[in-house]
Amino acid sequence: MSRLPKEMRNKIQEEAKEWDTTIAGESVKDVQKLLDDAEVFKAQRPPRQPVSLRLDPFDISMIKRLARKKGIPHTQLMALWLHEKVDQERKSPVPD
Repeated sequence: MSRLPKEMRNKIQEEAKEWDTTIAGESVKDVQKLLDDAEVFKAQRPPRQPVSLRLDPFDISMIKRLARKKGIPHTQLMALWLHEKVDQERKSPVPD
C-alpha cells in the first residue's frame, strides 16, 4: 500500500473504517441472509490443454514422491513448476 499516493491511501483507510462500523452494527442473522441471497461468483478461465511428455522413469518416481509429501497430485505439481518457470523466464531480461 505504500506505493499508492497518500490521498488514495487515506480514502482507502476511511472506507475501511466505514465498512468496519457498518459491519459491527449488523446481526449474525442479517449477515447470513445476505450470504444466502448472494449470487455465486464464477470466474471464467480458458480450458486447460493436455500435453504429453516423455520423462525418465526415475524423474517420474521422484516427482510422485515429492507430490505425495506435499499432498497434491503429481500432475498438478509438474504444472505448478512449469508455470513458475515460464513466469520466471517471462520476467527475466532477454540476453543479446
